[in-house]
Amino acid sequence: MVARAPSFSDSARMSLDAKTPRADASFDLRSPPRARHPAATSWRFPPSERPPLPGGVQRVNLHELAARPQRFEHHLVIVAQLGVAQLEIVTASEPLAFAHHNVSDEYAIVLPTGDALIDTFPLRTFFTHPASFADVGRVNHRVGDLVLHPHGLLHWPGRLRPPYAPLRFPPGMRRGGLSLIYCASRPSLPTERPLFVSAGREADAKAYGDDVVPFLLAETGTDPTATLAAVGDTTLDLLVDPGHLVFPQGGYLVVLDAAPDSLHFIGDLLYVPPGAAVPTEGLRRALRLSSTTAAPALPPPSWTALPEAPVAFEDAPPGALPLTIGTLTVEAASPEAVTLRIDGRPAGEIPRFWLSRMLFRVLLHGFALGYVETYGGFYYDDREGHYRLGVRGHGHLALTREEIAWAVPQLYRAVAPAGYTERPS
Repeated sequence: MVARAPSFSDSARMSLDAKTPRADASFDLRSPPRARHPAATSWRFPPSERPPLPGGVQRVNLHELAARPQRFEHHLVIVAQLGVAQLEIVTASEPLAFAHHNVSDEYAIVLPTGDALIDTFPLRTFFTHPASFADVGRVNHRVGDLVLHPHGLLHWPGRLRPPYAPLRFPPGMRRGGLSLIYCASRPSLPTERPLFVSAGREADAKAYGDDVVPFLLAETGTDPTATLAAVGDTTLDLLVDPGHLVFPQGGYLVVLDAAPDSLHFIGDLLYVPPGAAVPTEGLRRALRLSSTTAAPALPPPSWTALPEAPVAFEDAPPGALPLTIGTLTVEAASPEAVTLRIDGRPAGEIPRFWLSRMLFRVLLHGFALGYVETYGGFYYDDREGHYRLGVRGHGHLALTREEIAWAVPQLYRAVAPAGYTERPS
């Protein structure tokens, strides 16, 4: 069949706004008891009743936010903003579905959850040249490591080998991890950034061939106090046993380790207004986001409500193949794969599961992901206000914002394999 884009519907507008947090009292964290997502039931959480912090300092726990039952996997949710920089959290119980080209340097740390199985799981991220799609390096990392995803390179955490089979979990055995991301909210070139690999971890950062890869691999659980990262006019500092902690311009603080009798708990995120002091008794390790020129934005609505999400696959009727969108034609090759043609020419075979995962992430993030590419070379690109769907080396289809808001849901619903769900258990 030949699909044609209708007028811009209310549902498409909802998809475009998916990254904007909206209030919803049903998700209010202040309304106990708090239910947990099935993949987060093994995490450690702070006590349900804790005294407030003094001086206007506000607090939320990132584990609490990420464990909300209605959240989706691989959804970058903004939890703090300061100048051009922002902090995001993301949960995952399976590898990322795509390689990503971000609009700035991006720093990622997998936070401890309290689940020994998750917290000892080995991790690997590949860095890839965007033009040749050749790997230029990789980092082996683990929970507690801060890793730089350099601007200008694609990064792909957890990339699989052929045949790219989805992970299968016995009922009730799926477990998720929690990551914190530090990056820019708009296109930003790298600043003077620290580049180093923690002592004893040299073999974990490897460049391939003669390529020069800017590595940052910081072991936050053992390294001393230092500036670890920079985005725009902000910095991210590792603090170890701070005796006195005042924020002249204000900022945010992420607790990495604290004594059992402390006011703090692992995973706490603190909003600190300008001039306020943070109690430090029992605070062992933390990450401080601050700036010498900018004050922090107030805590975003995501502290109390999940961002509005688009319609997941299981919540509406599936689509059908073959599907034609302009010069792009998608046909069923097997229960696990689709074949593509662009301008009538063969453009390869793409795994249906990972293509579906990628397309829903595009919807979740309101068509603001930059460049993402999944197995088989299929990509989505929204950089510089242009929207493209294509296959590496085989051409692309250029769409308007209105057209892409229609096309991605159509493609998502048509290619998803039988039994597919965005809420795996």
